[in-house]
Amino acid sequence: MSRILQILVFAGALGSVPLCAQTPDTTQTPPPAPAIDPSKLGISFDRVRLELSHPVPPKNGGLKIQETIQVVGTAPPILLWDPKTIKANLTSSAVPYGAPTQKDIMKLIVPKEFQNYPMDLNALMQWLMEHLNKKSE
Repeated sequence: MSRILQILVFAGALGSVPLCAQTPDTTQTPPPAPAIDPSKLGISFDRVRLELSHPVPPKNGGLKIQETIQVVGTAPPILLWDPKTIKANLTSSAVPYGAPTQKDIMKLIVPKEFQNYPMDLNALMQWLMEHLNKKSE
């Protein structure tokens, strides 16, 4: 509330002070404009006249199509992939030009020494479990 009161007091103080713009001095006359000598300019008036004599090119220059053709028919079907190989390629392997598979990422991240095991560990574990089960019976 005091902020509004301060603004009102300030506006009232400014309103009471007379503000006057400076009046122009009428006793002084402006100096006359110097005469322009066209021979000292850096342009040729003959060239300017020649350029101005050419007709202005149209602004809407371009193709003016005035004929309308109606075509009625069915568009050919758009085939994104071969329908004969859709099941074989898109369901059992990686999508062409798609994101990398887990196999691709593993080849990239895992060092070569650890990529291929010398034997199948699943088969070894299965054999070990069968052998331990036979001994326990």
